Amino acid sequence: METREHISQDLASYASRLRFPGDVEKAFRSYHARNSVVLVRFAVILTIVLYGLFGILDIYAAPLSKHVIWFIRFAVVIPALLAVLLFSIHPYFRRVLQPIMVLVVLIGGGGILAMIELAARRELGYQTYYAGLMLVIIATHSIYRLRFFYATLSSILVVVGYELIAMFHQKLFVSDAETALFISNNFFFISSMILGMATSYSLEFYIRRVFAQRIRLAEEQEKSDRLLLNILPREIAATLKEQESVIADHYDVASILFADVANFTPMCACMKPIETVELLNEVFSHFDTLVERYDLEKIKTIGDCYMVAAGVPRHRPDHAHVLARMGLDILKYVRERRFDGGKTVSFRIGINSGPVVAGVIGRKKFIYDLWGDTVNVASRMEFHGVSGTIQIAPNTYQLIKDDFVCERRGTITVKGKGEMPVWHVISEKLL
Repeated sequence: METREHISQDLASYASRLRFPGDVEKAFRSYHARNSVVLVRFAVILTIVLYGLFGILDIYAAPLSKHVIWFIRFAVVIPALLAVLLFSIHPYFRRVLQPIMVLVVLIGGGGILAMIELAARRELGYQTYYAGLMLVIIATHSIYRLRFFYATLSSILVVVGYELIAMFHQKLFVSDAETALFISNNFFFISSMILGMATSYSLEFYIRRVFAQRIRLAEEQEKSDRLLLNILPREIAATLKEQESVIADHYDVASILFADVANFTPMCACMKPIETVELLNEVFSHFDTLVERYDLEKIKTIGDCYMVAAGVPRHRPDHAHVLARMGLDILKYVRERRFDGGKTVSFRIGINSGPVVAGVIGRKKFIYDLWGDTVNVASRMEFHGVSGTIQIAPNTYQLIKDDFVCERRGTITVKGKGEMPVWHVISEKLL
């Protein structure tokens, strides 16, 4: 079974076969019908107008039979075409556009065949009305928007109808002159069909190529959007696609978590570079899963440090609580996880809450980042933390103290802030 990616890559070759695989073909037919309705209405109106105008020709080409021929034109064919035009307003019309347009061809062609049948033998129209069938064939393969199969089938039916009229009514094999006329007429019919088939094939092939390109473009756009969403929050990505200016927002309250591997430098000295990268990838991939589970915003990784935020860019009142839960999940994961060779890792985690500025700056390799005193203090909570613990600042403690078991550690010196009391989060309180 062909994969979607493989099919997508080969859509151009499928276009030349005039058939896409599976659901792609179904989507194309809907696309083709949807984009054909307006032109089809115009084509039907043009057919009605020409059918009416050619009634003037009947005065000269079939003066003896013009009244019965006018009945065919104005009482049968034109009302039938008007009914099709009226039906084209209905949404269901698009679903049956191809067979309905085949019917239009048969109505138009059948009307002309009826005129040949009804014209008197000595009238000019008896032998010249066949030319109108070539106009029908031209319209069939062009403005009627019939796909190649339906256009070819319709024109064959029209020509077969003429053959029956020519052989059984006009009896064009009675004399050499009439046989020559029959052969001449068929020469023009077959030539018109061949040119028409080449036209309808080229048109459908071109439309299918355009449709295939639209699919490829949509897939590339989807890949680009997914990549952008891996870098930026969905709200920021949407804004960035609409404007190129600096994006910056102030949030009155949010929480920031930093998680850093304890004793990372000496650990790296005992490992191969690829082993270090694989270990960090495995650990941080698990953190990414937690971010998705708790609907948080991963900001970035800096070496062995993982930064995540809650409350930006989507406001949530439990921003401090959810980061405390994530921190506990991180510690539980690394305590239980054994890596290659029985290795273990330990993390220092720091959390702080408060106002932040968030946004995207720069023109290349941009990221969604956070700035402000709240971020700096959160980073200090981690830096001055103890391996295997979650250290929180006073702002965060005030938000979660009623729902989490927290242990007072004492005070630490925070650059630019002086002495600051800190707590360790031990567990979530049981209800």
